[in-house]
Amino acid sequence: MLRKFPALFLVLMIGAVSVFAQDAQVRNLANGQKYKIKGVVVAKDANSFVVRDTVGVETKVMISPSTSIKTKGGFFGGGNKIDTNQIVRGLNLELEGRGDTTGGLMAEKVRFGKNDLRTAQSLESRVAPAEDRLTQTEQNAQRISGQIDELMAISNATRGGAKAAQE
Repeated sequence: MLRKFPALFLVLMIGAVSVFAQDAQVRNLANGQKYKIKGVVVAKDANSFVVRDTVGVETKVMISPSTSIKTKGGFFGGGNKIDTNQIVRGLNLELEGRGDTTGGLMAEKVRFGKNDLRTAQSLESRVAPAEDRLTQTEQNAQRISGQIDELMAISNATRGGAKAAQE
């Protein structure tokens, strides 16, 4: 029994560490300071996205109409201009910008490779439909669970009424 206790304790501690390790750290940037960040887009909204760097720290990035979004390379390093809505999850990119009042990064330059863009777009085209189906399945499971609870309540009420009628 005593030999099993340290092993059980070790398993519990490893489990606790892995749970805490899954929580991503969020970078809080100083207002007005210039930053360069390399990372992968992990979440996207209309005019902002979240980038996770190689260490696992996440940074909220805002895009303004003046933000330069281009692919790397091209003639004299010019690259092609890319629209904001083409930035997708899974895209490896490099950012330059300044910290804003919310602790995020107001991007001035966004750069990434054409191959990285193609890869991220193909991943997004495969993952997004699967996520949608998973969300629908979870909603259906919650709805069915609610219906089962209602039926159990009706069944219990009916049993109680039947017992009262017998007495």
